[in-house]
Amino acid sequence: MKITLRPVTKENFDAIACLNLLDHQRDYVASNSYSIAEASFNPFLTTRAVYAGELPVGFMMYLNPEQDDEEAGAYGIWRFMIDSAHQGKGYGRQALAALLDEIRANADVRSIYISYIPGNELAKRFYASFGFREVGIDEEGEMVAVLSCQSNDSVFAN
Repeated sequence: MKITLRPVTKENFDAIACLNLLDHQRDYVASNSYSIAEASFNPFLTTRAVYAGELPVGFMMYLNPEQDDEEAGAYGIWRFMIDSAHQGKGYGRQALAALLDEIRANADVRSIYISYIPGNELAKRFYASFGFREVGIDEEGEMVAVLSCQSNDSVFAN
């Protein structure tokens, strides 16, 4: 099934807010409701609902860098989840590819970063398959991986 990304709106808010993770994944990512609320107060955050056909199956949120940011052109994927009932169907791979395409469409993009719990080998392998490379642990204790989007670099391989 084809995956599309759509804005989170008042029409799909309830469906996106009700998506669930597996029990062992809940400590890895903030709730969709919290994330949507956070984005409503931060104009640099963009939310996306992940759809399989007309069925909402996931949620993503990314940070657009501020113009005067010291890390100009560095976009950050802050939230990425696929509902527990829809994991293992390839939706996450399609959704991440679509989000990377959306972010790369910005003229100023130089890199994209994402973070995850150190030692999460599944996440490490998944993000590495798109070209993300680990660069170290951040102040929250999460592993940060970066994808270079410079014009002469390979962007990702899936």
